[in-house]
Amino acid sequence: MNYSLLDYAQQLGASFADLRRIRTKELSLLVTEDREIVSTNGVDDGYSLRVLYKGNWGYYSSSEEITKENVKDAIESAIGDETVNIVYLQPKHDKVEIKPKLQVNKSIEEKMNDLKKLREQILRLDNRIKSVSIRYYEGEVHREYLSTDDRDITVDYTLSGLSIVVTGREGDNIVSSTYSKYTYIGYPLEVLGEEHILETIKRRIQNQFIGESVKADNYEVILAPEVVGVFAHEAVGHLAEADLAINGILHPLRGKLIAPDFVNIVDSPLQYYNSAIGVVPYDDEGVEGRDVYIVKNGVVNEYLTDRFYSAYLGQKPTGNARAEDFRNPVIVRMRNTFISAGDHSYEEMVRETKYGILLVSPRGGQTSPDGTFQFGIQEGYIIQNGEVTKPIKMAGISGYTLETLRDITAVSKQLDFSSGFCGKEGQSVPVGTGGAYVKVKSMKVGGLVG
Repeated sequence: MNYSLLDYAQQLGASFADLRRIRTKELSLLVTEDREIVSTNGVDDGYSLRVLYKGNWGYYSSSEEITKENVKDAIESAIGDETVNIVYLQPKHDKVEIKPKLQVNKSIEEKMNDLKKLREQILRLDNRIKSVSIRYYEGEVHREYLSTDDRDITVDYTLSGLSIVVTGREGDNIVSSTYSKYTYIGYPLEVLGEEHILETIKRRIQNQFIGESVKADNYEVILAPEVVGVFAHEAVGHLAEADLAINGILHPLRGKLIAPDFVNIVDSPLQYYNSAIGVVPYDDEGVEGRDVYIVKNGVVNEYLTDRFYSAYLGQKPTGNARAEDFRNPVIVRMRNTFISAGDHSYEEMVRETKYGILLVSPRGGQTSPDGTFQFGIQEGYIIQNGEVTKPIKMAGISGYTLETLRDITAVSKQLDFSSGFCGKEGQSVPVGTGGAYVKVKSMKVGGLVG
């Protein structure tokens, strides 16, 4: 990529232009109880040009390098209501390389053998396990950015992970369990640990056989970091993405208290936890990532923005403009979204619960723009007289975001992250979700969701 194309765009009348290159070397493997497949093994590489011309965006993208003729194409595509205004930045040149700490130099065949070994270990966990699906993903990501306000940014990092689905059967009773985690630290079997993976799968599948069904009712609950992360991401984070926030339930509440003053909900460009995979030191508009306190000391504080919404809201850019690949335009997306640590210990929170439910791991669910949510729960336990006791099964939680935030009574010192890929407007990007253990005095639990 070179600045001459951006200069040419300005000669043609563009008030701003930027170039992106996104190159991803991907490997995807699938192992089931009877198959081993290399799903993907190749490189996706391409370029995107964006021009701001007479108040409208114009675009051009290609797997080939951009030419001057393509600049003309982008200019000609800039059609609209001429209302686009953006924040301009100070010049900056930077290169960021996030190197894996536990990288293992293994061939595809060796990685496949590791997955086959894991499959056999899973099948031996319990004779009721009948099927196993293990998906392995690895992506080496290279992102370049150039702009007419002299932003020259390069970011390199690697993501990898496992997504495992296990199904068991006992008579007519069919149950399933999932384990899905990704990391930017290195080879996932090393980072996550085979023993931890196997213990988690065994516990979850066996709990589905022996767990008790929960009568639908309101309970005092403790949300573990995986569930907290889904709540923070789905029920709060999406409502704080500026393109949604300006017409959403949070906008009229900006500057107002909606939770206890010890509640802080943050979206961060980089967190040093194994599964905090929303790695965005610079976003796809060349903006430095910074921590965004969506809720600060219980008060609705600020939103996640790109250059356009930063100008629209009069807010400092946050670094939340992201695109799945060079083919897609940048839109406002989360990175690592979590409820930050409080003053309580997890043990204290359990000990002070006379009767309630510990919700450990989510499974599926949905949220709505009005702030209502419902999530399935694949792992949970009854708390009785200050002790975690029997597992539950076929459970779900539901509620209203503002009511749930209001009802938080304690937040733990401990913090952890999970990970996944979030879809929006047909684009999927890696995100980290997590936080502390959170105690809520009343939440509806019961039934099956997702």
